Amino acid sequence: MGKIKRLHLSNQDYTSYLLDYREYVSTLGYVLPSQKDKASNVLDFLQWLIDQWLNEITQVKPAHIKAYHEHLKNRPCQKKEGVLSSGSIQHHFSAIRLFFTQLQEKHIIIQNPMSVIKISSPKEKPRPKSIVSIPEVMELYRHSETLLERVFLSLCYGCGLRSMELTALNTEDLRLGENYIIIPHGKGNKKRLVPINQRIRTDIEQYLSYERVLYLKEKQQKALLLNTSGERIRKYTLRNILCKIIERTENKQIIQKSIRPHHLRHSIATHLLEQGVPVEQVRNFLGHSQLETTEGYTRVSQKQLKELL
Repeated sequence: MGKIKRLHLSNQDYTSYLLDYREYVSTLGYVLPSQKDKASNVLDFLQWLIDQWLNEITQVKPAHIKAYHEHLKNRPCQKKEGVLSSGSIQHHFSAIRLFFTQLQEKHIIIQNPMSVIKISSPKEKPRPKSIVSIPEVMELYRHSETLLERVFLSLCYGCGLRSMELTALNTEDLRLGENYIIIPHGKGNKKRLVPINQRIRTDIEQYLSYERVLYLKEKQQKALLLNTSGERIRKYTLRNILCKIIERTENKQIIQKSIRPHHLRHSIATHLLEQGVPVEQVRNFLGHSQLETTEGYTRVSQKQLKELL
């Protein structure tokens, strides 16, 4: 574990809290640079508390959080001229919010002062991910005409697979009797198990029994998804499949979103998080190596979130 800058706080309790926090973010799965950044931001906050003669963490009230926010808004930026950007301030408060969450979990504080206030910062231009709402996903399912198209939707959306994972999937990777599939070589060559529900299992079983056999020209073909030539399906074919389904919907809203296969993965991630599934579980489901990547799916506009259900 790397050293934290200016660790010598005059308050020994704060030093202990800071060390515990660094361990906490490490166990959550944040990469080392993020651990250092979050610890550094919390360190700055604790030093500010000491400067304000607040030597007990239980003394911190929402008013102090707001005062610190004003302090950051006027704080000079070290890397360029001017004050801290709204993005930098948001990173500070993300670290501080997690800090108080840990203190509350350890029963060091009873009430989280961050939970009763809303910190607003100047909005920067958002870059939301393309999200397909749940009703739109259901419409795509309704307009799928072949078993291959339905399995494609089930694997891209229902299982959150990347296109490269889907094209590389072999029949030997299926564990339908145990309700999961194996992704032997995900991004970063990492293996993971993906659970499937009864609907997805049925889709795959029907595809294997009735449609895949029609194109199976080589008995030794391992690929799960085959094209009309009996060969392993390619990424551009997946895009074409989705485009055909979208064209049948005649839904202008769906067409205008310019959906690609990876957007279905974005969508299931967002839907799971909105239904209360812990971010760590979603990370494992998607095969993300870094928690920050999964957290990116939570940064969508409120308008998009309202359209999900």
